[in-house]
Amino acid sequence: MLKLHKDTKTYIIDKALTHIKGVEKNPDQTFDEDGDNFDYWNSVQLSDGNFVDYNIHESNFGVEYDDFNGYEWHCSAFAVDPPTKDYPHPQINTDKELYLFTYKDGKVIFKD
Repeated sequence: MLKLHKDTKTYIIDKALTHIKGVEKNPDQTFDEDGDNFDYWNSVQLSDGNFVDYNIHESNFGVEYDDFNGYEWHCSAFAVDPPTKDYPHPQINTDKELYLFTYKDGKVIFKD
């Protein structure tokens, strides 16, 4: 399991909730220019120079034909392994994940 400093978790949660509320207000408008409204990825640089990636996604990835009352969102963070001789680019390590919260109808359920 991924361990994150409280400040890093708070930063990601704040960014995620801002993203979610913006998309829910206007799902057809591109909310973050560098990502998908319904499956958004970004990175945070940690104090040690390494990175952590986070993902905000809606359960149905914005599929319009779904019949549901409000979107259900999820937010997770993933470790990013630094480049090595064999892998010259950073790699998301899905074995080191931290599920942060579920959001639906204005309610956040945090995971510990």
